[in-house]
Amino acid sequence: MKWIPKDQEVTIDHSTRHEHPSQALEFACNVLQLMPKRIWIEDEKGVLHTDHQAIVSRIESDERTALPFSPENASASRRTNFC
Repeated sequence: MKWIPKDQEVTIDHSTRHEHPSQALEFACNVLQLMPKRIWIEDEKGVLHTDHQAIVSRIESDERTALPFSPENASASRRTNFC
C-alpha cells in the first residue's frame, strides 16, 4: 500500500505483504483516518490493485452495512475495523 500524506508531496510506501487483500484494505482504512491526499494498493509486482476511489467507496459501503450498536453486537463491532 502507498499513500501521500495530506501535508506532504512524498509517497509513503508500506511494502508489507498481506496474505489477503482484505488485510491491506483494513490497513488502508486506518490510514484514511489521516486524510491522505491519495492512497492506493499495489500487488507484489507494483501493479495497481485498488485505487483511491475504490478504497474510499469500499469503506463507505462497509460503514453503511455496519451493525448498529447494541450490547449483543458490541464485541463484533470491536473486532471489525470500520472507518
